[in-house]
Amino acid sequence: MTTGNKSPHPVKVALLVLVIVGAVALVVFVGYRLNYADQLRVREANGYCPTGTRAQVREGIGIPGHTVILVDTSNRISEEDGARAFERIEEWTRDTLQAPFLQKLSIYGLPESEHEAPSQSGRSWCIPKQGEMADVLYENPRVVEIEFATFLNRLRRILDELRDREEADVSPIVETMASLVERNEDIDSFLLVSDMLQNSSLWSEYTGETAVPARAMAECGRISGSGRVRDVYLFHIDRNIAVQSNDWPTDRWRACLEGIRTRMIN
Repeated sequence: MTTGNKSPHPVKVALLVLVIVGAVALVVFVGYRLNYADQLRVREANGYCPTGTRAQVREGIGIPGHTVILVDTSNRISEEDGARAFERIEEWTRDTLQAPFLQKLSIYGLPESEHEAPSQSGRSWCIPKQGEMADVLYENPRVVEIEFATFLNRLRRILDELRDREEADVSPIVETMASLVERNEDIDSFLLVSDMLQNSSLWSEYTGETAVPARAMAECGRISGSGRVRDVYLFHIDRNIAVQSNDWPTDRWRACLEGIRTRMIN
């Protein structure tokens, strides 16, 4: 009598393949989730902007912080200046060294009174990926770029709303910055859309003084004292009036923002 090797039953083969495929899929899924969880560490405060990725650290990009766009609404900003300001802000958001992926971004207008707390316009965002940053294994670059464009459109809408606000009698720039730094421990930079003509009972550019008043310097210390605020970017609105300097920062603003890097983005 002869015996031959029996072929495995097709159902058993199918089950074995399913088990192997399922095991591989589970390993890949668990590995991806663990890697994702390791890369995106959520902030303790607010809980919706991750604090950075290993890739950012590896590439020498600073762990994202919090940028406040502060729009000086004390004087009307023209449509032309508003459009130019948005162009420069868009360029800033696309520069991943200045505005890294996942940087938290909030928008405020100046209060209408120097004794009024600043109020946020809209929600905060984590600056999203641009199309060229998409992981092609998991993301469609075109879809990622569309999502970035959607973010920019929402940003522009809020900026236009602030530009159309009624003018105010005061321009408490330094008080507003100090208040925001005190209320938000993660702020590391400001992007100002302003003529930088500080005008409040604390400090007014219209008095002709050549130094920052002592009481105002105390407010300046609330901005720079902790060392957390590293950068102030400015889109400078030119009012074409004698009291406004063509150069920025002026000696007074340089003294106020001592230790903070300042840059015009016009």
